[in-house]
Amino acid sequence: MNVKKCSGYKGHWECVEDYPDHMVPVNKFDIDSKNGFQRICKKCESYRHIIRMKTRPRHPDTGRLKIDWITSKAKEYYGGMPKDRRNDAHWKECKDKAKLDSQSIDWDTNNKDNNVEWKINDKVVDITPRFKSEYGPSKPMTKRETVHVEGEVVPQGWVYVIRNTETPWLFKIGKTYPDGMQSRLSEARRWGCFKLEEKYWFEDALKAEKEVHALLSEFNMRNLGFEDCGTELFKCWNIGIITDAINKVIRKRVA
Repeated sequence: MNVKKCSGYKGHWECVEDYPDHMVPVNKFDIDSKNGFQRICKKCESYRHIIRMKTRPRHPDTGRLKIDWITSKAKEYYGGMPKDRRNDAHWKECKDKAKLDSQSIDWDTNNKDNNVEWKINDKVVDITPRFKSEYGPSKPMTKRETVHVEGEVVPQGWVYVIRNTETPWLFKIGKTYPDGMQSRLSEARRWGCFKLEEKYWFEDALKAEKEVHALLSEFNMRNLGFEDCGTELFKCWNIGIITDAINKVIRKRVA
């Protein structure tokens, strides 16, 4: 087995339980186009990301990252997201204008005391780095199977919100048929530690899901520049923003 030494992050090795000598199989590293493999393994990289995210400036009211706010503002000036952000001169002008706007905001940099982005239903999220073994035995990766629903496809179903517990700002907001909730959770857990946060019953689940996505478009990962991910993924530090959007769709139906 080919191995590589993991450098860890600032003296911390998230992988130490599995690899006490820090010699980690190369398939546990992401690829670096210039140097072959990254210097730290995927598990330590995830830990590094969480720690760095805690220290970045956030909006004083919404808890939104400053960098995401600037990108969203630049999109407003541009009229969408450019195909080639790196070489688009007009996009750079819009980005500079958004950065200038950001200077008028008193950004919160004391994230140690700012719990907005780390709250789940009024409880502070525990972001203590954990080893994979603490989540219990994992199931082997299986190939995703296409679900075929027999009989008439009904419009009723659930609009659900599930969160990645290792990356608290990552949500999947989707819909499923009446008996499909468990299969959706099983699918999500194939690519991360996800847990169900909320689920709402709708008589027209597909339409409701689209309305919720539209209300939260500024938080959609694709709209934030992550073009290689699904349309159901959202980056949001406050779950209250998501539940408010869903409740708005509910109120629209009972009005």
